[in-house]
Amino acid sequence: MSSTYTSRIALALLFAGSAVMADSFSTVEYAKVIRSTPILSTIQEQVPSEKCYDVQEQVSSGSSGTNGVVGAVAGGALGGVLGHQIGGGTGKTVATVGGAILGTLAGQNVASNYGGNSAPTYRTVRRCETVNTVRTRQVMSGYTNVAKLKGKEIVVESDQALSQIPVTVTYSY
Repeated sequence: MSSTYTSRIALALLFAGSAVMADSFSTVEYAKVIRSTPILSTIQEQVPSEKCYDVQEQVSSGSSGTNGVVGAVAGGALGGVLGHQIGGGTGKTVATVGGAILGTLAGQNVASNYGGNSAPTYRTVRRCETVNTVRTRQVMSGYTNVAKLKGKEIVVESDQALSQIPVTVTYSY
């Protein structure tokens, strides 16, 4: 056999022997927590509220109001009576109808000129609107736990403060 072939076999046996000799095992160790800090999250919420206020609103009082109707009825009746006094026969009917029409128009005009010149009236009306206000608050969402094991710092987040952290340690030899 050649020396090159022999050295390759020896090298292969050496690697195989070291692979058989190398061994490892894992265990769980517990690291004592040295600090637990709350994790705070900021939340913004829109809160609706109702804002109400009073306003003055003018009440309309046009010629269609009660004074205009009363004036038209009174004028029409008075015009009809006066028209009935004039003429005779068929002309009497025409005069009565014409007097009633002219009396109605005159009654409306008088009521709107004299009865409608009063000061405008107002009423108080309550108006409301929805207003959104932004409210910011902080809520706790968990804890940051810090421990040390064999000179290494270990950080774990959890939903509660921990007293110790389980760590899987693997030893090789």
